[in-house]
Amino acid sequence: MKLTPDALYKILIEHIGNLNWWPIDKNYHKKNWSDSRFEIIVGAILTQNTSWNNAEKSLIALKNNNILDIKGI
Repeated sequence: MKLTPDALYKILIEHIGNLNWWPIDKNYHKKNWSDSRFEIIVGAILTQNTSWNNAEKSLIALKNNNILDIKGI
């Protein structure tokens, strides 16, 4: 039986649940009707070759200027 990535993901979620491993700003997304997955993508890109503190500062600046979306970036 060949296991697809999607099937593996579903099995893992059933066994261990959602670990909420990424520190998203839930209030920001509720207020702006935005998708937290985009914040995770941008944050993952920003953390390449730098520290989390610098990436977090950039995410905060994007949120403060209301440009944490595809059009804003």
